[in-house]
Amino acid sequence: MIYLKFDKWTKHIIEIIGFPFTLTNKYINRKRQINEIGQRIKVEDKFIHAIVYGKSDASYTVILDAGLSCCSLDWHYIQPQLSDFAKVLSFDRAGYGWSSTVNTPYTSEDVVADLIHILKELQLKPPYILVGHSFGGLNMRLFASKYPEQVAALILIDAIHEKRYLSNEWDSVRKKSHKKNLNLFRFGYLTSGIGLPKLLKQPVGRKYLPEPYQKYIDYIGYHPKSYEAVYKEFLYSEESALQVKSSKALSTDLPVVILSSNNADPTWVEHQGLLSQLTQNTRQIKTNHQHSIHLENPDLIIETIKELMN
Repeated sequence: MIYLKFDKWTKHIIEIIGFPFTLTNKYINRKRQINEIGQRIKVEDKFIHAIVYGKSDASYTVILDAGLSCCSLDWHYIQPQLSDFAKVLSFDRAGYGWSSTVNTPYTSEDVVADLIHILKELQLKPPYILVGHSFGGLNMRLFASKYPEQVAALILIDAIHEKRYLSNEWDSVRKKSHKKNLNLFRFGYLTSGIGLPKLLKQPVGRKYLPEPYQKYIDYIGYHPKSYEAVYKEFLYSEESALQVKSSKALSTDLPVVILSSNNADPTWVEHQGLLSQLTQNTRQIKTNHQHSIHLENPDLIIETIKELMN
């Protein structure tokens, strides 16, 4: 927390020194501003943006949680099609998309607490099918652990295993990689107020999405709060990993599907194997796709969800 306070002061100083750039960046952000697709729900001292599709009488509610740096727009291929046979919720974690920021650390526990509030507010009833991509997999696993009676199935799309963010599990290569990424996210956060990441064309999340979504990306992808969100999420990723590690084991009969990419890194392959042992009712689907399987092959995700419903 002290580290983040120091960064906030540093960011503020940079914005004062580069005052003309700060004003220009604010003007551009205001000019690009576009209203949210869904609705913003009051959760304690913040607003969380959520998108809901589907019929109210659907038997299942599908919850979609995107990966690190990504938001609800990640599910634009999948959510509309899922709504034909289920109630579907996608949302932006604090700071991402159209959700407001928080002044405290934001971890998987906070995501789950916000999600429970949203589900009650929108009257989205269980059973829930949880779908988590990458970092979102940690959040969905924690949800399934805390509320097993409400969860019908869990789908992890090339998801992170908690060991990836536990520093005592790292070798020298992983330590170097983590430090590099942390410094990159920190640089983006510190300079986001003066618009440097925008000048370098380095948005948070996806650079390109098909129309009509690109205009949304051009706004939220370069907004300073998005850079703050991804930096804080990565900064406190070990805390989130520890929360998942210390949580109760999933119900042994819970249906779980692991969708794995073609990542040949030995550690990644090992972690996907560990995820495939989460329950006695877990199966792994190995694909030839890269990390964002839900964007490369949305039909695979849709069919997997349909199978679990049946």
